[in-house]
Amino acid sequence: MKAIVQEEYGMADVLKVLEVEIPTPKNEEVLIRVKTTALNAPDWRLLRGKPFIMRMMTGLARPKNKIKGCEFSGQIVELGQGATEFQVGDEVIGDIADYGFGAFSDYVCVKTSLLAKKPQSLGHLEAAALPLAAVTALQGVRDIGQLKAKEDVLVIGASGGVGTYVLQLANYYGGNVTAVTSERNVEQAKELGAHEVIDYTKKPLVNIMNKYDLIIAVNGYNTTKTYKKLLKPQGRLVMIGGKSMKQIIFITAFGGWISRKKGKKFNGLLAKANGKDLSFIVNLVDNKEIRPVIEKEISFEDIPKGISELEKGHVSGKIVAWVNKD
Repeated sequence: MKAIVQEEYGMADVLKVLEVEIPTPKNEEVLIRVKTTALNAPDWRLLRGKPFIMRMMTGLARPKNKIKGCEFSGQIVELGQGATEFQVGDEVIGDIADYGFGAFSDYVCVKTSLLAKKPQSLGHLEAAALPLAAVTALQGVRDIGQLKAKEDVLVIGASGGVGTYVLQLANYYGGNVTAVTSERNVEQAKELGAHEVIDYTKKPLVNIMNKYDLIIAVNGYNTTKTYKKLLKPQGRLVMIGGKSMKQIIFITAFGGWISRKKGKKFNGLLAKANGKDLSFIVNLVDNKEIRPVIEKEISFEDIPKGISELEKGHVSGKIVAWVNKD
């Protein structure tokens, strides 16, 4: 089978399309023929192995998980022992960022607890844009952010892969939503449920006078000082992305310590893939509560180029690739 393989740390050009063996499902796993896959921040953040401390998890000298890719939509072709929740032929979606990656390939083995049935209302192309991004947004808004109806929420980075879902879910849970995005994405933000939109190219966050109960920063290029200024006295910050891995690690590791001052809470989100949350997302999609936003469709061979584009930022939605069209 074909797969996108990373043998060494570096830029996106270290990724190669190679032929590898089809995996065999283990206990409680299923073998899935991947139809489509989507690109995400981990696909480029882990390429270089920086900061070096990240290599304690990803491999010191070279990547231990060589086949890349987090999200997918596909069809089950084989069941491992104990895999009783699904049947051969079921169309499923999943996120395997915490399960060794491997979605950039013809076939992948996945634990059944990470899967959900594909939404009936979506084709494989749109469905692949859900698992990692939408579940991350759900856990940021509902679990870590604990958004309550009528609270004022600021979504920074509201036009990206995760941000488009954060915006929709914040609206679903009843927040008074302000989206921060560039001028070209203002109308999209309004269509997805933003009550107010701030064009950061015309009005930097440091100049905003309003205060918010909840700030969700998705790939936000702002300082902790700026976030503090924008929060109400008992406000909460959830950082899903940041200007650097150092900032993300700092907020994740020391958010509790920072939160001791003045009642404001700072949290870094480490999303956890699970089939239960993914099934919840599927229901929202089939009930027309939320929808994926696709920036572009690319070929399997163009995945490395797509990752380079994603790293540059300013992508309005998800980049999705066909793996097997038949």
